[in-house]
Amino acid sequence: MLLILAGILVGTGVVFQEATPSMRSLTWVGLALTAQLLIGYGLWWVLRQRQQAMETEVLHSIVHEFQTPVTAIRMAADILSSPIARNHPERTDKYVRIILEETERLQHQVETMLTLARADRNTLSLNPEPIQLHQLLHSVAERHGDYLTLDLPHADPYILADRIHFTNVLYNLLDNAIKYSSTKPVILIQTQLTSDGLTIMVRDRGVGIPSNLISQIFQPFFRVHDRNQPSVKGFGLGLSYVQRIVKSHNWAIWVKSELEKGSEFIIQIPSSALLPFPVSNVTTNHTV
Repeated sequence: MLLILAGILVGTGVVFQEATPSMRSLTWVGLALTAQLLIGYGLWWVLRQRQQAMETEVLHSIVHEFQTPVTAIRMAADILSSPIARNHPERTDKYVRIILEETERLQHQVETMLTLARADRNTLSLNPEPIQLHQLLHSVAERHGDYLTLDLPHADPYILADRIHFTNVLYNLLDNAIKYSSTKPVILIQTQLTSDGLTIMVRDRGVGIPSNLISQIFQPFFRVHDRNQPSVKGFGLGLSYVQRIVKSHNWAIWVKSELEKGSEFIIQIPSSALLPFPVSNVTTNHTV
């Protein structure tokens, strides 16, 4: 490209020696337009190469994340079909558990990708229903250890939400907090009723997020790489899924974080999504 510009400049210099003032003006205009076209093409080419590199990286990440559970399932199945497992029932239980866990992981990843695809096409269907929030939080907490604490200081509020997607939002936030804890996780879920509605806070004492990356964490396939978590699993879709589901409910979400001190994800549910008393047999459907 520089050689092309240089050639144009040399040719223009020759023309200038024999050109009239009006021709020189036209030549300068033509040269400026040509330079703009070449610069524009150069920028497009650089951005295209960068996009292709990002697409390749994302593809490699997806392939790796699918290969890992598939390999684990295949290995467990091979062992289960061998005499080793048949003669040791305790090993059978172990490898059956591996197959179930890895299958659940695959299913979750596929469902997340499908949900994001539907959201992009504006065909994500929600099925809001009355949910007893604190009861659901206790149910979610049962799947975790003593590293998770609930701080639910007031009466159990009812909210109108899609139970499946909202539960997945909680699971994703907790999974994210666990993955980015350099030591044993310390996680707190807290709720607070205000004049603006209901606030749900998920706070951890993990590695935190650099301030210059906080604005990017909800982007699909984006992951915060940290030397303390070199093998963090996932596509980098969890937080993107969380944001899409929260926004689809017309709620809001944001994050506060400090390096080496942890992160706090805050979901704000407006008063319009709160139910003043238990409502039975009330469900609605809408597409966003």
